[in-house]
Amino acid sequence: MTRLRSLRQGERANAALAWLLAGALVAVAVASALAGDLAWALLALALAVPVAAPAVAARDPTATVPWPLALTAVAAVAGPWVGLPSELAGYLAVAAFATLAVVDLVAFTSVDLSRRFAAVSVALTTMAAQAVWSVAQFYSDVWLGTAYIPSKAELQWDFVAATAVAAAAAGAFLWYAGRFERAGPRGDPPRRTGAP
Repeated sequence: MTRLRSLRQGERANAALAWLLAGALVAVAVASALAGDLAWALLALALAVPVAAPAVAARDPTATVPWPLALTAVAAVAGPWVGLPSELAGYLAVAAFATLAVVDLVAFTSVDLSRRFAAVSVALTTMAAQAVWSVAQFYSDVWLGTAYIPSKAELQWDFVAATAVAAAAAGAFLWYAGRFERAGPRGDPPRRTGAP
């Protein structure tokens, strides 16, 4: 199995960008809360957790996820503020959360996953997180009087769309993680095969 430890970033520039982006996630959460969108604020805060968790756990401010992954999370939750449809932004935010969670798992713990299994984990975590997000939306509708879930049919289509986004996120993870595979034992580049 290929270890994905090389996804771990420790450079000061990467850490500075990752912390800046974690701050942006908190800023989006505050702005969403002030605008009255508590569910979106909670989602933005949930995205900040896997960005900051490795550094907090390691007590090393440079132990951060790669900044492009943190940027993906910020782009997803800030999307509605710049005109991205909120449904699409929600799917992307959930996929970003799943990707960050899997990267934290394989890069900062003793868990050893192959690249393909990690990609499947991204897809399954995306679908599971979408289910949790749907439950949160339901209870928001019940307790706070929002209207996130107008009908059962729309909820079912949300799950279909989330599954499609999960497959796309898994493919993107395969591509991204493939860029970080270590060279072979003699410095040979990683072998490329016909299958991803």
